[in-house]
Formats: sequence, C-alpha cells, structure tokens
Amino acid sequence: MAAAKIDGDDVTWGGVGADETSEFEIGSITKTITAALFADAIERGEIDEETNLGEVWPELDGEVAEVTLASIATQRSGLPAQEPARSFGDGLATFLSGYIHTDPYRGTATDLVDSLKDVDVGEQEPEYSNFAFGILGQALATVTDSSYGELVRNRITEPLGMTDTYVPGSAEGLSHGYTASGLPAAPWTLGGTAPSGAIRSTAHDMSIWLRATMDGSAPGATSIQPREDYNESDRIGWAWLTTKDRSPNLTWHNGGTGGYRSFLGFDPKTSQGIIVLADSAISVDDAADVISTSEASVATRHSAQVHGDQAGAHS
Repeated sequence: MAAAKIDGDDVTWGGVGADETSEFEIGSITKTITAALFADAIERGEIDEETNLGEVWPELDGEVAEVTLASIATQRSGLPAQEPARSFGDGLATFLSGYIHTDPYRGTATDLVDSLKDVDVGEQEPEYSNFAFGILGQALATVTDSSYGELVRNRITEPLGMTDTYVPGSAEGLSHGYTASGLPAAPWTLGGTAPSGAIRSTAHDMSIWLRATMDGSAPGATSIQPREDYNESDRIGWAWLTTKDRSPNLTWHNGGTGGYRSFLGFDPKTSQGIIVLADSAISVDDAADVISTSEASVATRHSAQVHGDQAGAHS
C-alpha cells in the first residue's frame, strides 16, 4: 500500500511494502481523467456538452444515438452498467473471471462501439456504468482522431509531468495484485472499456494529478464542479462525486479492479487531499479515514456504492 497526504504545497508520503514510485492499477479513478479529457475537449471547441453519440458515430440511430456525452459523464445516460455480451462464450468468460481472477473485459474499442447498436437505453437517472464511460473515452478518441491512450498521454500525463501514468496496451509484463483472500489476480487492461478503469499510476503521479485538479491547472479541471444530485449523500460533476449537506464538503472518487483498490479525495476549500493505493482487492476507503487527520472525513462517502467486486464490474 502507498499513500500521499496533500496540504497545500506540502506532500507527505507513506507506504507498507511500497512507496510513492510503486505502480498500481487505479481502477475507476481513471474516470476522473476521462472526465477531464471531456471537459478539455469542450474548452478546445471540439465538442460541446450536448454532443450526442449519433454525432460521433453517424451509423447509430434510435434512442442510443440521442444519448449525450454529458449524460454519460454524470452517470445518467440510461446505458447499461456493463457492455452486453457479444456471444454466449463471452458472457461465460466474463462470469468465470470472478472465480479464476482474470480480466473480464475483452472487446476492442471497435467491439465496444458496435455493441451500442444492440443496447436498450433505459431511464436517464443515476446509475453507475463502466460501459458508458468506456463509450465516453472512445467517443473522445474518435473526435480527436487518436486512441484513448494517446489522448491521455498527449493531453494529461505529458503536460503535467506524470511520467509513470499510462494506459497499458496489453497485460504482458504488468505486475499483478491480489484478491481479498490473497490469491494472485491477473492485470486488467479492459480492452475497449479502458477509459472507465485501465490506467496504471503511482502515488507520486496521483499527487500531481490531485494537486493540479485542486488548483485548476490540470486540463479539464472544471470536471470537478457538481452538476447533478447523484444520491442522498452526493452530487456528481463529470465523474467526480462531492458530498453534500455537510461541512466541509469532500470531492472524491475511488477505484477497484480484480487485484487493486484506490481512493483519492480532497476538500475544495482547504486544498487538503488524500491518496491511497493498494495491490489488494480490499477497500482502502477506511484507510483514507485513518491516514487523513484533516476535518474532511471521507466517512460520509460510502452510501454512493461506487464499488463493484463482482465479475465484470469495477469501481
């Protein structure tokens, strides 16, 4: 486990069997980077909030073509939580991944987009969707004529100096984490769904990301601004959740893959933040409570139910 506490310009590091340079899968904290790319693309005039999937991919029609990128970024698109299985074999492999601890995501970016033709769009109400965020990232890649990994590198990690943060192209040579029971868990690269949770990083680089997001210098930092109610405890910006009805507020996201867990959060008013990364599928949200000594307690955050440890889900 590695952790960082941010207090203004000061960063304090800590770790158990790891340090600020150790690499982890950050899981759904990836969504905060995808959301920043969305906000940045708007600022560049490449898209706007109401750009819909049909404008990105003209071959789409019906309700799915009308789904807006902003509705995806606020987790209320009506798209399913996970990509529909392309075949019985794919569905079975995804199901079994939870038992044999493999990456449940197999389709390419093209497969992911093709699957939109077969989805039923539900009500536009808050529902956490890894599938939708995969679509958001691939839409941004399409609009900018690049891959998602190239977009992350060119617009986020290189400008900010996050030299150890990247989207893996394959699982070859990647370190693995462990299940909650201590068994090895294969690395997750997530295929076409990478924009929802595939990024690998370090506590050092995540401190750069969090500080730049807090002070507004990160590309697309406006993504943190709350825009909609998400549940009884939180409002949601583009990916980022912010606690409500309490003082101080906390803006946060967590993450989890087959063998890793992660958390980052900050108090927008005090510029205090916390990052916790672990190579085990045991929640680190409570660890963030213990490590942080600021008033911005993360304890009120849990009702958002972002986590998903079952096969085919990640937080």
